Amino acid sequence: MKNLSKTRMYLFLVLILTVAMAVSGCGDGGNPGEPSNQENSNLIIGTGDVNGTYYPLGGALARLWSKNIENVSVSAQSTGASIENVKLIEAGEIELGLTQNDVAEFASKGIMMFEKPHKKMKMIARLYPEDVVVFVRKGSGIKSFADLKGKRVSIGVPGSGESADAQLVFEAYGMTFDDIKGGYMSYSDTIDRMKDGLLDACFTVNGSPAASFQELALTTDIELLNFSEKERDDIISKFPFFVKRELPANLYKGQDEEVKTLCVQSCLAVGEDVDEELVYQLTKTLWENYEELGDMIATAKFMDPEDPVQGITTDVHPGAIKYYREVGVWKD
Repeated sequence: MKNLSKTRMYLFLVLILTVAMAVSGCGDGGNPGEPSNQENSNLIIGTGDVNGTYYPLGGALARLWSKNIENVSVSAQSTGASIENVKLIEAGEIELGLTQNDVAEFASKGIMMFEKPHKKMKMIARLYPEDVVVFVRKGSGIKSFADLKGKRVSIGVPGSGESADAQLVFEAYGMTFDDIKGGYMSYSDTIDRMKDGLLDACFTVNGSPAASFQELALTTDIELLNFSEKERDDIISKFPFFVKRELPANLYKGQDEEVKTLCVQSCLAVGEDVDEELVYQLTKTLWENYEELGDMIATAKFMDPEDPVQGITTDVHPGAIKYYREVGVWKD
């Protein structure tokens, strides 16, 4: 009995010690300005089509954050890109997303493809210019945007910023999607059909150069459509968020000359409910490692730490503002 009592007493003391250690572990335990060591943050970033620019960029961002922020795990999710990412953030289904600056503005105002204002999306940073590029098959007879009438043209996936921009550019030319054959399709379908001669052209909005279209150019004779100066001026007068862009020669095989086109801005968005300190850490890590990101994704080389919210017309998350004030690039 004595031995049994001693055993019970020993087990009782072990239980008390275990409870005490568990309670002591419930404190913050982290350094000021960092996510708690006792809490894990599992985040999802919405990207885009697996053959587009957003998907590899989102994957690179996820790896960067997961590697450099303690107890933070970020996973990249393929989506329909800009518009769907805004809607997923609004619904609370993802915490982060890539989107275009024009789509963000449409969403905040509840116009264009948004039936009501979407207010839960806040911005972290402008990343790089997204170029409007119309690829055409050589021999298709397409020399100007007006020549797309009656041709087989891909305009991206439904619900993407790409298809929204296509709609606006078509509108500026007095055209609608009813004026073309083809229509909505993914990048993979687009590239396959361009290779097989089933498409005459495709309207894209991508960081340049886009790897999937570089690969297309290796097997298929393609050209990039030039916009005239008047055409660019007319489009910008109707939709001022477009900016003129000149793409240097030799981005794609067979593209021997500079191409005059337009661009919008690719941006990183976050839900307003994501903790301010966590967004601060995401922003800080992004900019302290953006050169490493540029080594992984060519388009990230266009990131500008001196003007991190260029082209953003919607609200920036307080956590991002905290970092920008800290490094002296936020002007109140």
